[in-house]
Amino acid sequence: MTRRLLAFFDTPAGRAARYAFSAALVGVMVWSVNWRQFADLRGQFAFGPVALATLVAGVTFPLHAWRWWLLLRAQGLTLSLHWAHVVTWIGNFYNAFLLGGLGGDAAKAFYVCRDAPSRKAAGLAATLLDRILGLVVLLSIAGFTLLLKLDAVARHAELRFLLGLCAALSLASVVVFVLACRRPPRWLARGLGAARTAMLADILQRSGSDRGALAVALALSYLIWWLDFVSVWLLARSIGFPLPFIEVSLAMSIAYAATVLPVSVGGHGIREGAMLGTLALLGLLPDDAARQHALLLAVLVWAIGILWSLAGGVVLLLARRRPLT
Repeated sequence: MTRRLLAFFDTPAGRAARYAFSAALVGVMVWSVNWRQFADLRGQFAFGPVALATLVAGVTFPLHAWRWWLLLRAQGLTLSLHWAHVVTWIGNFYNAFLLGGLGGDAAKAFYVCRDAPSRKAAGLAATLLDRILGLVVLLSIAGFTLLLKLDAVARHAELRFLLGLCAALSLASVVVFVLACRRPPRWLARGLGAARTAMLADILQRSGSDRGALAVALALSYLIWWLDFVSVWLLARSIGFPLPFIEVSLAMSIAYAATVLPVSVGGHGIREGAMLGTLALLGLLPDDAARQHALLLAVLVWAIGILWSLAGGVVLLLARRRPLT
């Protein structure tokens, strides 16, 4: 079934269907935005800092592509960096439409299977590792910022639970990765069979052997999230809501981690609600004026995300199939 679907998408009719569907989605998104309401907010924020925040947020997507490309190279895939950039932008478009913001991973999986059919398992493994690496780094940032706000953690059971959860998940991820890179567990080998176990062992060995690529990918993950938090910090200042950077980092790390849960399309609503809830727990929304500023900040964060998703839709419409390099 999957092969027939991939073959259809590679035909002229399949490409036309993809383009038409993508154009329709872009049209629905643009049509559903109430642009008049955004115009009414004109006097409530400064356009210069908003434009800078938008640009900073956009810089993270080429970095996402670079990280994924490094992990693909570690698995022996010779797909070009340009290819990784194009697919990453396309994935960003689909992130806005599938549950839990997993549309980007689904798009990456599709293009890996299409353009590297002989290395599908390795490509999918690199894509999964890319997602896990970003999440683990995000959890480590959340845990670190919670440690810097121990006074608030001591007052709220919710923050104590989040600190314990971040610490447990981060430690478990590191332990599992270190153990897995040595050899697949026996119980897993028995279930997979000899051939698949050998393939998995090769994938894990490649993941653990290219430490340089892993180190750069790890550094890129921290840089990506730092830039994202800087973007939100700039947005807050642009509306006269000067949040401290540590609090912004904590709120947004929890907000982005919450979007992993497949309970809303693209994480919309979940991300903004988690951000506002965390800011409230930190005591940064003491009155109605602060809450109104926080709501406007959440709208701006959402709007910038949608804007860059639309940019990914444009890339999808213009992209052409390129050979392996």
